[in-house]
Amino acid sequence: MSHNTALKIYEWASYLLIVGATVIYFMLKERGIALTLVVLVLAIFMRLMMERTRRKACEEENDELRADLRRLTQLYAEEKKKNS
Repeated sequence: MSHNTALKIYEWASYLLIVGATVIYFMLKERGIALTLVVLVLAIFMRLMMERTRRKACEEENDELRADLRRLTQLYAEEKKKNS
């Protein structure tokens, strides 16, 4: 699964859980407070997973860019040696 797909899934899951918590709260009023809190904690967990996925994607992209920079620096040094 790509990072973009995972981000969308976590984002929409958190929205649905927030809406579900709202519905549970208004349907059960006083008896559903604990269940509402559990659903809200799950929504927060989905948001944290979304941020984790976003951070991992950024780290992978940074690693790729570092590798490209090393390769280009090496090629530049080799060309400089040839021309000198």
